Amino acid sequence: MDHPIVEKILKEGINSVNLTMLDEKSRKNILTDVGEKLYRQGRLLEAISILGKAGDIERLLKLGDLFLTENKFELAALCFIPTKDKERLNNVAVKCIDIKSYSIASEAFNAADNSQMADFIKQNFVK
Repeated sequence: MDHPIVEKILKEGINSVNLTMLDEKSRKNILTDVGEKLYRQGRLLEAISILGKAGDIERLLKLGDLFLTENKFELAALCFIPTKDKERLNNVAVKCIDIKSYSIASEAFNAADNSQMADFIKQNFVK
């Protein structure tokens, strides 16, 4: 049986609970569990968002790397943005440019502290 908070979040969304009363470890464990379940359900954007809120950098990096191997560059970028992994972010931003996903490429460059490229992409390609 799953934790009741996990079930509530899965059914009603993250805003249905107030996790501030929990200690950091418990909060991270619950959110990571929710993120894993969302991933298995194919709710990928929600899973990435929840794992980001959990601060589960290791899981986000693994998931982002998996998405890269599957050529899901936008999802990989969304995984890498909260991690601030500059190398991965710059690499995936270039891949996003290749598939004309300019907004996400700009976000990835920003997260990698590559504001010059982020601004260039915004000014020339983002509508």
